[in-house]
Amino acid sequence: MACITKSNALPKTLLSLLFMTLTAVAVFAEKKPSQTEDDSKTASEEVAEEQLIDAKTLTIEQNKIVQPFAWENAGDVSKYEIVIQKKNEKNGKYEDYYYHETNDEETESCIIYIDPPLEPGYYKSIIKVYNILDILEEDLTDIDEFIVYMAFKPEIKNATYPLYMRSTIYLDDLDNDGIIEIDGKNLFLPDPTGQELKSTFYGLKNEKRTIEPDELLEFDDHKNEKVKFRFDMKKLEVGKYHFYAQDASGLHSEANAGSEFNIKFKKWLDFDIEAGYTCPLILHDDTFPTYFGTMAYPLSAQFRLSLMPFKQRWGYLGLGTRVSFSRLDYEADRYRLDGNLLNLHALFIYQLPLFRRRAIFELHGGAGITYFNDIKYHFPHGIESKPLNTTSLSFDAGLAVQIYINKRLYVEVGGDYILALNSDMVLGSIQPSAGVGWQF
Repeated sequence: MACITKSNALPKTLLSLLFMTLTAVAVFAEKKPSQTEDDSKTASEEVAEEQLIDAKTLTIEQNKIVQPFAWENAGDVSKYEIVIQKKNEKNGKYEDYYYHETNDEETESCIIYIDPPLEPGYYKSIIKVYNILDILEEDLTDIDEFIVYMAFKPEIKNATYPLYMRSTIYLDDLDNDGIIEIDGKNLFLPDPTGQELKSTFYGLKNEKRTIEPDELLEFDDHKNEKVKFRFDMKKLEVGKYHFYAQDASGLHSEANAGSEFNIKFKKWLDFDIEAGYTCPLILHDDTFPTYFGTMAYPLSAQFRLSLMPFKQRWGYLGLGTRVSFSRLDYEADRYRLDGNLLNLHALFIYQLPLFRRRAIFELHGGAGITYFNDIKYHFPHGIESKPLNTTSLSFDAGLAVQIYINKRLYVEVGGDYILALNSDMVLGSIQPSAGVGWQF
């Protein structure tokens, strides 16, 4: 079977269009009657035989492959002269292959039917226009090249992700390789140039998008029944798809149960718990450095919870909370000053998986409170000042990187900037941190 497609169209008045139609074939069997049987035929049998002959004749007509060739009307003309040349594969030259002059009906409709049809190959069409005086209009001559492709309807019988041995990819699996195997029929090599007589386009397709493979890994060039691709994991979007194949002529595979393919997350929700070390460093407002004699408070720890229910290829969105605790302690010659500093913040979180989800980059920010707890002076002989307990509105903005040791356990490094607003001071600090976490 063959199908005609133009490779490019020249910007002239005329544009030729080639295509092919094929109608279904009906098969009839006939037993040749003997002379005795023929002599004894009844009138009804003769009528039935005539109907069978007519049906067979009609079937032969229906079984013809026809190639309509159409072009744009050039106005008042007497006729068109159609010349089709075929490229000689040996010497690369175009040779005359088909010639036709239009009659009045064809001139009016600007369409002819090529019979016998053109074989697969590379062609050039020349359409010459004759005006009403039957004089050739040279400037209206249209020359165009086109290809008659081999037509093979592809079929997808099975689409499998070998890593799981099923038709599903889980985007949050650390072991993903993006390799998909296809079993089917009439599966030929892809041809991005469109110049090969037979080729196949492949992709994952649904109503919203078509995702093309990134690399061809294996191809069955003997039976054309198997092909293996690698897809770029960064391009895969969550959704239900069918693996789709279309040959050069435009024939394509039909969606079926075997061609179904799903892209999703194994877990729709990530719940992370992390604990670690932090060391607040005062950046501005000298109240704490003045009273405690330092800008750094190393006796500190932090704790984090993250809930990530919104997961897409471009990242995860969720909510969380961060708590940090610092022990404040300063000893002078005649007194000792100590207390506790507590930060508690609710966070909006964005996470971006990297390196096949072996690492996560995170941005977070939110609001909460900073609590100055039991801050008081200690003097000799058991004398103490009245403790200071006060709560201030504060804001947290930070980033973190999580590196996974396995599918659950990870280490995290990060940093947060915390701004606490108090009637007596505006305390700004950064809190570099490192910790260990577990994902449920």
